[in-house]
Amino acid sequence: MEIQARCRADGVYLPNRLGTMEFPLLKRRRLALLFLLGVGVPSLALSLLAFRGIQNELALMEQRQLDEYRALAAQLSDSLLDRIDRAELSFSRLVTAEEGGSPAVMASAFDSLKDHHPLVDVVFLIDEDERIHLPPADLLYRADGTMEVPAAVTWPAQAAEGMRRGQEQEFRQDRPEAAFISYQRAFDSVSDPELRGLALLAMTRAQRKAGHVDGALAACETLLRDYGAVRTGQGMPLGPVALLEQGSMLLAGEDSLRALISLMDLYSRLVAGDWELERAQYGFLAGQAAASIEELTGSLGGSVADSLSHAFAAYRAEEAIRRQRTQQILLFQETRGEDLLSRSGVVSQDPENLSRRFSIDIGGRTYLVSLLEGALSDSGFWGVVMDSRYLTDSLLLPVLRAQVDTAATQWMVRGRDGRTILAGTDSPSGSPAVNATFAGGFPPWLMEFYRRPQSPYRLFLASGQSIYLYMFLAIATILSFGLVLTVRAITQEVELARLKSDFVSTVSHEFKSPLTSIRQLAEMLQSGRVPSEDRRQRYYDILAEQSARLSTLVTNVLDLARIEEGRREFRFQVVDVPTLLRELVETTQHRVGHDGFEIEIRIHEPLPPVRADSEALTQAVSNLLDNAIQYSGQAKQVDVMAWSEGGTSVVIAVKDSGAGIPENEVGKVFDRFYRGSNEVTRSIRGSGLGLTLVKEIVDAHGGSVEVASEVGKGSRFRIKLPAMMEAKHG
Repeated sequence: MEIQARCRADGVYLPNRLGTMEFPLLKRRRLALLFLLGVGVPSLALSLLAFRGIQNELALMEQRQLDEYRALAAQLSDSLLDRIDRAELSFSRLVTAEEGGSPAVMASAFDSLKDHHPLVDVVFLIDEDERIHLPPADLLYRADGTMEVPAAVTWPAQAAEGMRRGQEQEFRQDRPEAAFISYQRAFDSVSDPELRGLALLAMTRAQRKAGHVDGALAACETLLRDYGAVRTGQGMPLGPVALLEQGSMLLAGEDSLRALISLMDLYSRLVAGDWELERAQYGFLAGQAAASIEELTGSLGGSVADSLSHAFAAYRAEEAIRRQRTQQILLFQETRGEDLLSRSGVVSQDPENLSRRFSIDIGGRTYLVSLLEGALSDSGFWGVVMDSRYLTDSLLLPVLRAQVDTAATQWMVRGRDGRTILAGTDSPSGSPAVNATFAGGFPPWLMEFYRRPQSPYRLFLASGQSIYLYMFLAIATILSFGLVLTVRAITQEVELARLKSDFVSTVSHEFKSPLTSIRQLAEMLQSGRVPSEDRRQRYYDILAEQSARLSTLVTNVLDLARIEEGRREFRFQVVDVPTLLRELVETTQHRVGHDGFEIEIRIHEPLPPVRADSEALTQAVSNLLDNAIQYSGQAKQVDVMAWSEGGTSVVIAVKDSGAGIPENEVGKVFDRFYRGSNEVTRSIRGSGLGLTLVKEIVDAHGGSVEVASEVGKGSRFRIKLPAMMEAKHG
């Protein structure tokens, strides 16, 4: 049966593969459809179910996270209220126990208890007239007009006469020395500390006017040491007056360093609250001292002045803090007690219900107030103001930082006016996942928890149920891998079927062409129609060439099949490479010489022998020669070379100057049935098995075969075989 064929316009012969390609294509489509129906659709359904399960699990995780936020808010609220309860109970017991005691004793007790309960900032009392009183507290100064003015001093007759005479001599007669003597007589005639302090102050003033600075300074020291708490008729303590007077005298005497030290002493004691002063009194004394200190530190130099300057800066900073706190407390004191009671819902006729917590806004600041349970006395209602800064910084913030995972959660505490009280490391965005208030609305703050945007899969991976996702991913991976392998196997099978179809068509043509030539030439010779002896000899050569071509083709097919099936046996023996190559080249030259081919052989002797199957090695080199002859094109030159590399290997190279091999096809030339894609290669007859057989034979000999080629300049194939070292050294 003849093989159908078609010709292109350029005359290149192409086998008709239409029928052979339709079946593999249909087969591939059918296999892909079966895989899709049998594996793909069920896998997709399982994947959808698994993904739905993951979504449900994520929803449960989000709900659990919301529950955790609510539990954390409840924990914070309970912890905070427990601290408030304990502080209230302690102060209630103290007020009940110390009721009726002296202000100094109660102040000391309050200060001691506040050390154990720093949550409490201020203790206050609402009296019967609904005015707010602050027991002696850690204030910088009192509000003006809130301190009691001392009663007028009653002087004994002799002392009173001495003070009257001294004032007349000092202010009307301008006789300070005589005034000093009169004041001293009054001082000596009394024993009351308050009277003696006032007399000593007058003596100090008279000495200064008289120019007796040393005596005046000594008198100031005595005033400060023995009569510092005595108050003048205007309520000013003598202690700060003495220090201010001392500093002024030293400054007037140009003893700047001692003046600076004295004024620093005054300023530090004012900031420390050593004397109970009203706002105006404190402002006058602190202002005078600070102005003088700034002037002196600017004019003095040296290490002592620098040290005092740094100390003054520290006192100024401390004063700013205490002044702010004092203003806040005094602002609260200015509130009417009636407002507090009405805000809390407590009425004076209901003594059994006195525990109330509430907040009140005064001057833009929120005060957290608690009226103490059981602390109703004859004096009125007792209560405390909570320190909101301590509450946030020392109670709330540590718990939030310890309990909240900032990588997944943002948080914020807001006031009822929307003002931020506390916040995490960065400002949250969006809507909060959970809003929570403190129990009873005290403090009146709102806790907000925000969930950071995260990938659902990352959130799921972080949970304890991630095994489902791992299983889903594993199944998806296995299915994908199986799909890839199946598609690849189908593709390879279809490609192999195509190659085999091409091989059958090509080999059939390869068999048909030489058989046709042999038959025609044999018939001509048999019938005696050859006119001359030269023509007859030419026909004989062609018959021999075509017979050898058929033999080579059959041998290649059979040998490749035996090698792949493991049935090819190699008979290894010592082979002399130069002899083998010369015989092969001579035979090939005789076979192709009539077509103008010239095969040149160059052997760099001596060559070490190799251990090889002589027949198989001859076949491998012969295939390289045939390949070079076929693809040499118009260049009828083929080179065969052999040399030794380091005495450890023998290299056999076959080089042509033909069309060459494209770079992207060099790695494929040893594949089965492969033939180049360019027009020159496709126009040359061949089975695509010659080079594959070369590689199989060389690999069986423990060698390697390489190719180097450049399009338009030809190719060079190299066979590298291990040399027989023993033979070389022998």
